[in-house]
This record gives sequence, structure tokens and C-alpha cells, in this order.
Amino acid sequence: MITTATFDKARLFRAFKWSVYGLLGVDVVLFWIYGGTAAVIDQVGWLLLIATFEYETSTLDEAYSSRWQRWGIHTLRLIAYALILDAAVEYYLGAKWLDLTNAVTWLLVCAVLEYDVYVPGEYGSGEWRIRNAVKALLYGILVACAVAWGIRGDLLDTYDAVLWILCFGVVELNIFRFEEEAEAQTETVTEPAEGPAGPG
Repeated sequence: MITTATFDKARLFRAFKWSVYGLLGVDVVLFWIYGGTAAVIDQVGWLLLIATFEYETSTLDEAYSSRWQRWGIHTLRLIAYALILDAAVEYYLGAKWLDLTNAVTWLLVCAVLEYDVYVPGEYGSGEWRIRNAVKALLYGILVACAVAWGIRGDLLDTYDAVLWILCFGVVELNIFRFEEEAEAQTETVTEPAEGPAGPG
């Protein structure tokens, strides 16, 4: 049953989500104007990746409509990872260690998200807690990278770093909402029905 509170919560989440993605659009334009080649390649890769993660995590309870849809999403993801890895190599060759640390950490976050999507664990289990602890550590490193850019006075890089953390926060909320709803349904099914006891 959808209550008014649930509806308002969902509407607020949608407003937050599309506000964040709108700011991402501004970020992309700024990087295309002021960023170097590696930064632009990196942005394109991450845009493709966030698009596939947004789609898959917002439709976790739905099967692929066709084989073409499934392979289309996987193809986009492979292209995204290839572009991101190419940019990471450029960061390495250019000795841009902060950019490289940020890129590698994001790739590790994505590895855990891939696990979330394709090998979901039991909600609240030990494995679930470890997985979320690992993600918390990785996001902590990403926040540290954003702070480092801020201290250096690289405002565009700082804005970009914070915005991408928010974007992936939206993806994490998609997963959390699905897990929360799935857990609520499980509790409803397993809850014993009230009423008079049967014979015996």
C-alpha cells in the first residue's frame, strides 16, 4: 500500500536525483571547455557508466526486456570502462597521482556496485555489512581526494569530485530503496497471520 508519506518521499528523491544529474550536465560542459583531453575522455566514460548504473539500479526488480537490451547495456559498460582505463593510464604517464588515486578508487567502487547489481547478498547479513564497510572506506578516500583538490585551489576538480560522489550516492540510494522494499516484503510474507488457532 502506497501511503502519502511514501509518495512524498519518492517525489523528494526524484527531485534530488534529477537536480544532481542536472548539475552533472553543467559539470560536463565546464570540463569540455576547460579540461584536458584525458579529463574529457574520463568524463565521457563516467557518463556512460553512470547512465548504465542508474538504469540498472532503478530497475532491479525488472528483467531485461530483450537480449538486445542486455547486450546493449553491457556493451556501453565495456566502452565506458575502456575510456576510464585509458584516462587512468594518461594520469599515470603524466604523474598525476591524485587524479590516478581518484580514478582507481572509483573503479573499486564500481566493482562493488557490479557485485551489488549482479550478486546481491542477503540484506543485513555479515557479507552485506562487509560490502558496505568497504564502500564506506572507498567513499572516504574519494572525499579525501576532493578535499585535497580544494586545498590546492583546484575549484573545478573539487566541484567535479563532490558532484560525482553525489551522483553515485543516487545510485547507492536506488540500491538501498530496493533492498529496503525487498526486506519489507519478506517480513510481510513471513509474519504469521493473526486469527483463531487451528485444531490441534
